[in-house]
Amino acid sequence: MNFKKAIDGVSSVFFPKRCRYCGRVIEPRYDLCENCKNNLPVISDPVCGLCGHSKEDCVCKKIKSHYSSVYAPFYYEDMIKTAVGRMKFRENPALCSDFAEDMYKVFLQKYADIDFDIICYVPFSPDKMKKRAFNQSELLAKQLSEKTGIALCGAVRCLFDIKSQHSVDGIHRKGNVFGAYGIENENEVKGKTVLLVDDVKTTGATLNECAKMLRIYGAEKVYALTFAVAKA
Repeated sequence: MNFKKAIDGVSSVFFPKRCRYCGRVIEPRYDLCENCKNNLPVISDPVCGLCGHSKEDCVCKKIKSHYSSVYAPFYYEDMIKTAVGRMKFRENPALCSDFAEDMYKVFLQKYADIDFDIICYVPFSPDKMKKRAFNQSELLAKQLSEKTGIALCGAVRCLFDIKSQHSVDGIHRKGNVFGAYGIENENEVKGKTVLLVDDVKTTGATLNECAKMLRIYGAEKVYALTFAVAKA
């Protein structure tokens, strides 16, 4: 026991353990700092499946989308927003494993009784694929595929370069992605029940456009799962 503590002490000097969300240095025996442990912006039940918000925060007015429901463990704010930034913009793909764990817990709560055929993910545009080291949505989908045993499918494709959604005003996001996605192989999705994965849902425009194409090409049902949802 003392030897293990000594090893952990040496490792913490050269490779300090960091909080999985905010990135603060913490003791090796913990996964979260005290602030994150006590103040995570958890999306609490009951949840509106149409927008992914807690019912008390729901403002979607029951507007239906091409996906049947969307759920996430967290709101996209505070340390969760920091966590997503660490993953995407500091190119830290290892965090996807932690985030997928949180998403898997929600999957078990909300989707365990659904017989999914495939897991799809929101793809990058051709230009973004060249600039970024990895697609975080694809990595999350891979992790969830391994945890659930549901087959991973890369059928959704981004057909042309579009502006990043975070750089576009909310009212213009639907137009920014309109017609931008397609399905590479119709036979991969026809008649299938699909779990569609992304890292963050903001207005829902990207998820909705991808779900629309999946339905057009014959998917029976599309359900969405993300790591975080932005409050309206």
